[in-house]
Amino acid sequence: SLRDGMNLVSYEYIACQEGKHGVLILSEFAGAAQSLGAGSIRINPWNLDETADAIKQALTMSPEERQSRHEYAFRHVHTHTSQTWAETF
Repeated sequence: SLRDGMNLVSYEYIACQEGKHGVLILSEFAGAAQSLGAGSIRINPWNLDETADAIKQALTMSPEERQSRHEYAFRHVHTHTSQTWAETF
């Protein structure tokens, strides 16, 4: 979606990609862009050229970069859980 509520889809995608290192293309308007931005390709979804370039970048990305981005995002997802949030609230 162009905008999302609790940003769970992005987090779920990262959690499901362990071992696969899928590339997350994320709208800069999504709340998860701040927390997962360094592990994803951030785009303005209204800019079609930028979106097409991001898809090409994701499809041609080296395995090493895919792994590096995934590890960053995966570490964030697994350390910023609802349990952690509740304990620090």
